[in-house]
Amino acid sequence: SGRSLLYKGLCLLLLLCQGGLLDFYLIIFTDLYWCSWIATDLVVVAGWLIFFIKHSRRRGAGEKAAPGAGHSGQFAFAYLAWLIYVIACTPKIVLILETSILDLIELKVPLGTTGFKIVVMSSVPLLYTLINSVTEELGCQSSHRAQHYYSRTCLDLLDTFTLMELMLSGHIPSVYLKYTVTTVYFVAFFIPVLWLYELNSLQLHYKCVVFRFLSSSAVNAPLLAVRCFLVFLYDQQVSVFLLKNVFWLFCDCAEVLEGCCSVRRVRKYSSPPV
Repeated sequence: SGRSLLYKGLCLLLLLCQGGLLDFYLIIFTDLYWCSWIATDLVVVAGWLIFFIKHSRRRGAGEKAAPGAGHSGQFAFAYLAWLIYVIACTPKIVLILETSILDLIELKVPLGTTGFKIVVMSSVPLLYTLINSVTEELGCQSSHRAQHYYSRTCLDLLDTFTLMELMLSGHIPSVYLKYTVTTVYFVAFFIPVLWLYELNSLQLHYKCVVFRFLSSSAVNAPLLAVRCFLVFLYDQQVSVFLLKNVFWLFCDCAEVLEGCCSVRRVRKYSSPPV
């Protein structure tokens, strides 16, 4: 459809813009081979093009076999597209953050570190366009779940990014807290791979419920610990994101209990009578 083609085009445009700008930062400030960065971007774009082609063929085959059922596997292969993007993008961001390149960007590049922050956060609209490029039935259950997961991922990325801003401005003095913030940011960056893979499964299992709980806790629990250290040891103000971390952890505990009860109920009524 025209809507799907629009979002696919936006996906490729964002990929090229973000990858090109990160390559620009790395090429002008390092002695590394420039062709390796460009080749990495071309591989990612080619991978996403293959994903879009396979998705279109799969959806077309599903519609021919059972009209109206093409959306049942609409998120197939989406997790692979995000995975290769994360694998390609993460080393570039780490290299810029952990070296003097960021200082050079602030001094010699228009917009400075503000431009770099915009480039990094363009991953959020990229994820949005990816979800909408494969969503045909906006009212189906998997589409609602995808929007729910996307909203939570946006909050987690925004939470970690505010801490990274504090880290870059020197307001996080501890080296261990800095490494924790950087690690959790990339964990939150990777989390969409997990829930995009889960969206393809229509069955309810204990493993899925517990896995969702652990993946969410892997982000919110460390962030809550970091913010508690900043408040109680370094006398910083209480952030609204600290309350967000507490709220999501309580919600995750309630969700895992509810999910386990639902799985037990489904298994009870679906088991054949003895």
